[in-house]
Parts: sequence; C-alpha cells; structure tokens
Amino acid sequence: MTGSNGKRLFMAVLVVAFGLASQLLWAHAHITDTYPDDGAQLEQAPDTLELEFDSPIRITQIDVNGPQGTVELSESPIGPLAEQHAAVPATALDAGDYHVVWRGIAEDGHTMSGEYRFIIQE
Repeated sequence: MTGSNGKRLFMAVLVVAFGLASQLLWAHAHITDTYPDDGAQLEQAPDTLELEFDSPIRITQIDVNGPQGTVELSESPIGPLAEQHAAVPATALDAGDYHVVWRGIAEDGHTMSGEYRFIIQE
C-alpha cells in the first residue's frame, strides 16, 4: 500500500467512525420541556408536573420536594416508554419553592436524569 492510498483509507475509516459516533450521540433522548418551566414563578399551584422529551423514555423515578418536604403523588409518570409524562400531586401544592428530580431510561437504553425548580408565590 502506498502512502497516498494509506492516507485515503485512514481518512475513510475516520469519516465512518465519526459518522457512527455522531449517530449514537443523536440517538439519546433529550428533554424538550417541563411544566412548570424551570425557574417559573407561579401565582397558583399546578395540577400536574410534566416532562416532555424528543423521543420515548421510560421514567423510573420522580421525586418532588417542597416547603413541607416530600410531595406525595397520586399519579406517577413511572411506566411505559413515552415522549410525555405527567406526575399528579396527591394534594394541592402550598406556596413555596419546589424541586423536581427525575430519572429514566431512553429507548436506546441510556440512563438519563435531570431536575428543575419552580416557585408558587404566596
């Protein structure tokens, strides 16, 4: 193999490798929206807490903490693969700061996690 052909082969392999790597990176699900929005200051308590993704994910854990501690959920988004998930607090949320932490497994098998905060004004 000549030097020129070797360089071409190396470049071709490199292009294919980068192409495959970029496809794997793009395969992960990404969160596209939350409700309430991260950092939102609400005048009234939301009925649901929502997560939206650009591809299906299975939520495996969601924890909501507020001024009174852990918020009990009457409906949880833990379950099937979906692009949208909603958690329903068991009782109306009091005024104060809230922190939502979630974990899940994307359709491609990668684990994901995230968090967001919002405030219910008094």
